[in-house]
Amino acid sequence: MELIRAIQGIFAPHFDQFMLLVTHLGSPLAYIAFLVITYLSIDARAGRRIGFFFLLGFFLNQHLKELFDTNRPFILAPEVARSEAAVSTALGPGFPSGHAQGSTTFWGLGALYAKRRLFTLVALIIISVVSFSRLYLGVHWPLDVFGGILIGLAVVYVAALTSRLMLTPPRWLVVGGGLLVPFGLHLALPTADSALILGGFAAVVSGPTLVRHRVGGALWSRVLLAVLGLSLVIGYLFASSAFLSEAVKDHPVGGFVRYLVLGYLGIVVTPLLGRALKIAPGDEIENG
Repeated sequence: MELIRAIQGIFAPHFDQFMLLVTHLGSPLAYIAFLVITYLSIDARAGRRIGFFFLLGFFLNQHLKELFDTNRPFILAPEVARSEAAVSTALGPGFPSGHAQGSTTFWGLGALYAKRRLFTLVALIIISVVSFSRLYLGVHWPLDVFGGILIGLAVVYVAALTSRLMLTPPRWLVVGGGLLVPFGLHLALPTADSALILGGFAAVVSGPTLVRHRVGGALWSRVLLAVLGLSLVIGYLFASSAFLSEAVKDHPVGGFVRYLVLGYLGIVVTPLLGRALKIAPGDEIENG
C-alpha cells in the first residue's frame, strides 16, 4: 500500500486522465481492434498465432484469479482508487493482473514475430506504462502486476518454443476441434469472460481454415481492409450488446455463439468482402 501511495504522491492528480487512457490499452475492446488489424492488414499468420496464445493466456488468467481470489487495494483502502472510472476497469479478484499479463503477452508476441528492435522497444514501453497504470490507479498490488508480467512472459516463451512446429492436421479436424473443444471448455470451466475468450478462440482456430487470408497489396488497400474489419466487428459488438436480451447474452450457448460470430466477422467475412471489393488478395479458400 505504501508503494501505491508513494506513486500517487508523486504523480497525482496530474496523471489521472493520462493513466486512465493508458490502462484502456489493456481493455478487451482494444485487443479486439489490435487483433483485427494485425490479422487483416499486417501478418495473418502471426495474427492467428498471437490470437491463439493471447486468448489461451487470458483463459488461464481468469482461472488463476478465481483460484487465488485476492482483494484489490481499493477494497482495503478506498481512498487509493483514483476515480470511479478506474474502479470500473477492475472487476473480479486481483491476482494476477489481467492488464499486465495481457499487455506482456500481446506485445511480447508481437515483438517475437516482428523481430525489429524499434518494435521491441515500443512493446517494452507499452507493457511498462500499462502495468504502471494499474498501480497508479490503485486497482492492483505490485505482486498482482509482477505476477501478470511473469505469466505473460511464460506464455510468450511457450509460443516461441512451438513456433517451428509444422503440424498440418486435416481441415475437418481443425474446424471441428476448433469449435467443439473451446465450447466444451466454456461449458465445463466457465468464468465471467469465458464466452468472450473461448468464442473468440474458436474463431481464431477454425476461421482461417475456412477462408485463408494473406496480407498483400498496396498500403491503402490494407488500411481500407482494416477499417472494413473494424467497422464490422465493433459495429456488431455494440449492436449485439444493445439489441440482444440479457438472457441470450448470459446463456452459455448464446454468449459463446455471440463472440464466435464476432470473430468470424473479422476472420472470415471481412476477407471475403475485401476480395469482392478488390481490396484484399485473390481467392484463397481452403479446399481440404
